[in-house]
Amino acid sequence: MSKEKLILTKEDESKATMPVFIDADLHEKLLELKKETKIPLRRIVEKMIRFGIDNVVIKENE
Repeated sequence: MSKEKLILTKEDESKATMPVFIDADLHEKLLELKKETKIPLRRIVEKMIRFGIDNVVIKENE
């Protein structure tokens, strides 16, 4: 499995917002990342999704 990391670079806070529908525990973790990096939730989620798509491994059902 890949040991790559998702790198988030701190930004100035954006005023634009969009809803994201996920489990509450994941939302709390995203809010912590947003607070630390000042990156909008939308952008954090987009980066994580792109990272996941680029690094996904599909296995056959055994």
